[in-house]
Amino acid sequence: MISHLMIPGADLETLRRDAAYKKYLDDWRESAKQNAENGEVSASMCLQAAMVDLVSDGRITHDWRGVMDDLLTVDGLPTAYSNKFGQRLYGFGAQTLQPTIHAAHCRWWVEAASGAKELNLEILADAILKKRQADGLIYDRDVSPTILRHRMRTELTMSMAMACDILLAAGRLKEPLTVQLATEVTSPVKCPPLGYLSMEYFRLVALRLLGYEKQFPAGIDEPISKAAEDLEVGWCDFSVKSKVDAYMGTAKRTQRDSPIHSPLIACFVGSLCATCGDNERKIVEERLARYATHLKRNPFDIPAFKMRDVPIPFGADVTPIELICASHLVSKWLPN
Repeated sequence: MISHLMIPGADLETLRRDAAYKKYLDDWRESAKQNAENGEVSASMCLQAAMVDLVSDGRITHDWRGVMDDLLTVDGLPTAYSNKFGQRLYGFGAQTLQPTIHAAHCRWWVEAASGAKELNLEILADAILKKRQADGLIYDRDVSPTILRHRMRTELTMSMAMACDILLAAGRLKEPLTVQLATEVTSPVKCPPLGYLSMEYFRLVALRLLGYEKQFPAGIDEPISKAAEDLEVGWCDFSVKSKVDAYMGTAKRTQRDSPIHSPLIACFVGSLCATCGDNERKIVEERLARYATHLKRNPFDIPAFKMRDVPIPFGADVTPIELICASHLVSKWLPN
C-alpha cells in the first residue's frame, strides 16, 4: 500500500483517477515534466506528479527522484524550490535554497514510493530534529522567523505530522521524545483549538504517529458542523462566520468572505470523524456520501477561496491533489 498523509485512507497504488480528470491530469503531468526539463520545479510539483503517476498507471513512471536529486538538493538536503523556480517568486532570494520540513517529507515519500532500497532517512531525521525549537515544536523557524503567536497553526501541526512521519520511519520516535512532542502538539497555549479542520487533522496525524491518539482534544464535531454552514455540500476549512481579524478581534475585515468546499478538507473530515460520537459520525458520513455524489455529477466544481471584493482567487482551485482527493471520495463514499 502506498499512502500519503494528505489523502488519508487512500491507497494511491490501487486508487484510479475518476475518468473526468484524465485529460487534466495527463496535461498537468506533461507540463510538470517540461518544467523539470527546464529546471523550473518545486518539491510540491514533484510530489503531485508522482501521485498522478500512481493514480494513472499504478506506479511511478517518471524519475521524479532523479529530478529532486538534481534540482532540489543543496548540501545533501532537500529544498523546496529549484534555483530557476525561485526566480519566479518575488523577494524570495536565498530562501529557495533553504531546506524545509515539507521538502524533506516530499523527498522521503517520493523515494519510498519509487521503491528506493536505500533511503536518506538518517540524514533527513537529523535535519528534522535540528528544527526542533526552544518551545518544543518542530517547524521551519530558520526559513521564517515569525513569532509563534503569529504563525499559522496549520503550519505548526502539519510540520509536526510530517516530522513525526519521517522520525517514525527512521526509528527515532522513542520516549521521552514521543511524550514531549505529544505534550507540545496538544498544548492549549502553543496549539490551541481554533476550529481549523486542517490544523486539527494534522494534530490527529501527529498524535497517531506518536502513539498518543487518545490525547486528541475532544469536541471536533462542533468545528466540523460549523465548517459546513452555508454550504450545500462539503466543508470549508473553517467557519467563515466565526473568523475574526487577528489584531482587531472583529469580523469587520472578514465579513464578506464566503465559504468554499474542498475535496482535500473533506478527506480530512473523513479521518477526523473517527473521533466523533456515533451520532455525529453518522451525520458526517452521510454528508460525505452526498458530497461524493455531487463530485461525480460535477467533477470540476472545486472553487478557489476569494477574499471580500477582490476578484482574483486567493490560491488555486483545481489542482492534482484536489482531483485525487475527489477521486478517493467518489471511490469510497459514492452510494452503491
